[in-house]
Amino acid sequence: MKKISLRAAVDIGGTFTDVTLSDPETGALVSVKTLTTPNDRAEGVLTGITAVLKAAGETEDRVREVIHGSTTGTNALIERSGARVGLLTTAGFRDVLEIGRIQRPMSGLYNVNVDRPRPLVPRYLCLEASERITADGEILTPLEEDSVRVAAEKFLAEGVEAVAVSFLFSYLNPRHEQRASEILAEVMGDIPVTLSSKVAPEYREYERTSTAVMNAYLTPIMNAYLDDLAPRLNKLLGGARLSIIQANGGSTSVDVARAKAVTTVNSGPAGGVVAAAFYGRRHNREKIVSVDMGGTSFDIGLIENGESQVTTEGDFQGLPVKIQIIDLNIIGAGGGSIAWRDSGGAPNVGPYSAGSDPGPACYGRGGNKPTVTDANLVLGRLNPEYFNAGNMALDAEASRVVIGEFAKSLGLGVEEAAIGILKVVNANMIKGIAASTIQRGIDVRDFSLFSFGGAGGVHAADLAKELNMVEAIVPPMAGTFSAVGLLVTESRQDYVRALGNVTTDSADTATLELIYQELEAKGAKDLAAQDFASEEIELIRYADLKVKGQTYELNLALPFSGAFDQNGMETLVEAFGTLYRSRYAFFFEGEPIEIVNLRLTALGRNAPVQLPAGKDLGDNPKTVQTGSRDVYFETIGYIDTATYDRDNLGIGMKISGPAIIEEQTSSTLIPPGATTEVASDLGLIIRFDKNEESL
Repeated sequence: MKKISLRAAVDIGGTFTDVTLSDPETGALVSVKTLTTPNDRAEGVLTGITAVLKAAGETEDRVREVIHGSTTGTNALIERSGARVGLLTTAGFRDVLEIGRIQRPMSGLYNVNVDRPRPLVPRYLCLEASERITADGEILTPLEEDSVRVAAEKFLAEGVEAVAVSFLFSYLNPRHEQRASEILAEVMGDIPVTLSSKVAPEYREYERTSTAVMNAYLTPIMNAYLDDLAPRLNKLLGGARLSIIQANGGSTSVDVARAKAVTTVNSGPAGGVVAAAFYGRRHNREKIVSVDMGGTSFDIGLIENGESQVTTEGDFQGLPVKIQIIDLNIIGAGGGSIAWRDSGGAPNVGPYSAGSDPGPACYGRGGNKPTVTDANLVLGRLNPEYFNAGNMALDAEASRVVIGEFAKSLGLGVEEAAIGILKVVNANMIKGIAASTIQRGIDVRDFSLFSFGGAGGVHAADLAKELNMVEAIVPPMAGTFSAVGLLVTESRQDYVRALGNVTTDSADTATLELIYQELEAKGAKDLAAQDFASEEIELIRYADLKVKGQTYELNLALPFSGAFDQNGMETLVEAFGTLYRSRYAFFFEGEPIEIVNLRLTALGRNAPVQLPAGKDLGDNPKTVQTGSRDVYFETIGYIDTATYDRDNLGIGMKISGPAIIEEQTSSTLIPPGATTEVASDLGLIIRFDKNEESL
């Protein structure tokens, strides 16, 4: 009898949809890339799953779970194609989205043309309800129900498709929001209503309201996508469970994704950072900058102490959110990024992308603009006969034509223009990495660059060398490693309870313990509903603390096990002081410390993922060399460059550049002056001779 044990991970990118199939019984991993179908993304998911099952020689009835990194919310925010949303807020506070923090974005500090993004709700759809909760959670002004009904009638008349409700201090007392939701349902029917007290029950009115609005904006879009995908997936795979990746790097159920659509934004890139942390722990690398270079975007994550960095102070497309998210910086730089000239004639690359339709010129699908992929092909860095496992033949002449036209406009030769395109896109990526590290006071010279994605391996060595990083690492299955990351993720649910004005001196530890127990019961129940056994569930307690009177808090896991008692409180205060000193180099000894929030993370542990194991084939790479071809480098021109198939490499082999290592879904460039060592799982560890140039 066949065992239903396979897990399939699907990561939709702007150009390709990556699918990886895992068999926990044998440890086998099989990956494929198929072109993304932007007009019907569910079709691309089904096509990819069918293709990976065929490649693995498996049948649909063996699939137990599909883990999906959805781009639905991300695309809706980028394109501003979400639902028509109305905001209901406390009387006198309708301008909260317009006022915000009265700050210009960081990117606009020295650029007067940069401004804050427009709110997702126009001001005329921000309506007021007469009510007021105090800062202690007490009812000062009872909810005037007729004011809610008047707002609901106007929302109906304006064609509003979803409503966000965000009342002052509702995170301490949600009663008014809950009653407003009931009235909205009475007047407007089953229209989706998001309560700020449910999606972001924390203080900071602007961020909480922004999160509620974004969730309302995305809910109808996410529901429509899942309504389309789920039955089609069920028809293909039967009873396989569908899990959705969240921005916190964990997966969740379809029901939670419907209710908290905002948590699914940037879910695919989040999975990639989780994968990088997973790989780093396997190879004793605790400091990693992870970069995922696909066809459209370049996703940057930071890993310290072997863990991805999770924050509650992030933003999506410049709009703040108050949820747990992996700290990511995403810029428009990928293989499909288009080269163009600005009004002053200067060359630029991205953020515009050729995507999958039509794609780069070399795809032969009608693209007629020069892209990064075209430049790499012109320079010999890609194999036109072996792209995407040989499933796509690249048209090198088409690339040469579009790069040639761009070169002519610049008064350069074809190769010079192609090198120029790579230098510009590399500069953009280096700037993005610096924004996530150097500008935060992090010395990247202590970090490894972990590069994956279909286009990442061709640029990894140059980026790491330019930043003086320790090394560049290109993992096995690099082109689809983000999908591998989705398999690595655990099911995750985050819970938070705001405390109000509570200090470490005044807190009743018995009350805090009771709150944690309530959150733990909720977490265990929610994961049990996803079929996780009790031994597969882990519950982790956190707290947000700050020096009283300061604005921002620090989050830390409770540094003790067992019940929260007075000894635990003393240990927590000591740990907070240590963390504070590490961040700010000084701690106010004796100052009162405020406990802002109690948090709980509930994890459902999945079967571990096994990466491919290499073989001992000796230390001479020439025995497995597949051939050579001319590759162009800036300082030396064309040079005969050895080529290798990664699957044929042996553990411990060292390959000196110039060399190109090809695999089914990506290629890795080892430039002159660099050497790569093959790891036990066929990962490539690239180090440099500091005196050599790269491009």
